Amino acid sequence: MFQTVDGWLKTSGQIFINEKGQEVLLRGLGVANWLNPEGFLFGGAPFGGVMGRFARSCEFDRGRTMDQFVAELCGPSYQKKFWKQWVDNYFAEADIRKMKEQGFNSVRFPLDARLLLEEEPGYHFIEEHFQFLEHYLDLCEKYGMYVILDMHAACAGQSAVSCDNGVDNQPHLFLDEEGANRTIRLWQELAERWADRWIIAGYDLLNEPISLPEFDCLIPELKAFYDRLVTAVRQVDQKHILFIQGNRFANRLDIFDHDYDPEYHNWAICTHCYETFPDLALFGPILEKRAQWNVPVWMGETGGSSPANPEAGSTWMAVTFEMMMEYHISYNIWCAKALEGVDAAYSVSFCSPDPKGWRQIVDYCAKGTAKPGYAKAIKIFDELLENIKLENCTEQIDRVAAMLRRPGIRVLASGYDTDQEYSGTWPYALYCGYRREDRMHLVYEPGYMPNDLGGLAMMNPHPEKYGDYPHIWLRLEEGDCASYTVREAKEPVSVRLHGMAAGENQIRVSEGEKIIFEGSVPVSNEITAIPAGKTGSGERVVIKIEAVSGSVVLKTVEFC
Repeated sequence: MFQTVDGWLKTSGQIFINEKGQEVLLRGLGVANWLNPEGFLFGGAPFGGVMGRFARSCEFDRGRTMDQFVAELCGPSYQKKFWKQWVDNYFAEADIRKMKEQGFNSVRFPLDARLLLEEEPGYHFIEEHFQFLEHYLDLCEKYGMYVILDMHAACAGQSAVSCDNGVDNQPHLFLDEEGANRTIRLWQELAERWADRWIIAGYDLLNEPISLPEFDCLIPELKAFYDRLVTAVRQVDQKHILFIQGNRFANRLDIFDHDYDPEYHNWAICTHCYETFPDLALFGPILEKRAQWNVPVWMGETGGSSPANPEAGSTWMAVTFEMMMEYHISYNIWCAKALEGVDAAYSVSFCSPDPKGWRQIVDYCAKGTAKPGYAKAIKIFDELLENIKLENCTEQIDRVAAMLRRPGIRVLASGYDTDQEYSGTWPYALYCGYRREDRMHLVYEPGYMPNDLGGLAMMNPHPEKYGDYPHIWLRLEEGDCASYTVREAKEPVSVRLHGMAAGENQIRVSEGEKIIFEGSVPVSNEITAIPAGKTGSGERVVIKIEAVSGSVVLKTVEFC
């Protein structure tokens, strides 16, 4: 299901299938920072910078401002050479091969319109860059990786935040007719050139259009633009899947009120998901829209990260992505590569060049402090170009295990499988409402003060990226049970539970009909690690934990 990259991909009802009619679940990575650099992914300006009704592009936060500062710091001739070397070093054949080895089957290419279409009167396409992309399509075909072309930065800007590389934080695509016309013409050019390239799974037509709530008034313009764009693309390409995103950072589903591809019905709903409780409150509305229009869902951007608490991001991914697989929702993680320690779910990371020197560069761009000399700046940027090569990066093995639910993961016990056996009779719910529909007895970590401020949540003196989620544990009362999955187990996997109990108890861990552990959780007010047997091997291995007698509290389930 995950590795069947075999000929044309298309939609079939609510799933994707390949040319042989086999279901394909896309599990992929987005090549963020490659063709559309974003400052926060390599230690520049934070994401979003200034968000408001009007703000010119900020210091070192997007490609066009980076152009300016690299030229200021290193000179215009170096700037031109720098970006050529950047795109060659940041994402090369070795990176594609590594993605395939890690177990991914697809890759999202975020495109910047200005790299393909000159920002000047008329339609002047940059042939050199089309040929460059053609080369990468060939490499993805060589390694069996479906490609999704993503218009991350459309002509004139569509998101009103820094990731669209606009000249300011305004969604000019929907305000200026010229920007809309140029984006449509560019998509037609892409579709006409690559109409016969089966390795392209489809076209992600706009990334995160009208992201800020203040631009909700432009939803009618967004829907009308999609209708125009789909018609234009289908004139030259009837085969590729069209991925369509809603507003507010692709979280809203309001625009999905009609069939966007009525003649060919080969389109999918594309949503983005970060830091949201993995339960039906998240997936319910998505599944409802999927059923309404009988189309698949592709979670085109997602990922768990928390520099302050790395385990929180990894456990979030392990649970959330497993639910996506249970619901047959494909997903793409943002991103493949980033600076070590930034707030992103990268699978490999690179180091900052000369930390003190890099800080001087960032401060010059952001605060107007002392400018390093040309020679020093060039030395620092040259070091950055070396650091981003895969051979100089660090693979995030534990994080990749969480992304793909492989051995080596630790799953929050409160994130039990929802498509396997679970049973509870607790009639209440936590204040946060997590999985309230399941009647499982969820409890907060002892000593944790939940975020129960409601509408005054901004007053929380210690806010966490994932809120209450990392602090929610599972209590199993006598007769209760919960199930957990580990995937792609090539050999038997050891199970380790982390829990505690207030009194005598007995638990049972089984895989199918086979009992792999019977015993008790030590009576203690501290978390204890309990070895709980070994599973068999298989593409998907499911264990069930039962409370035979007494009551136990489980924090995590580890497959190691």
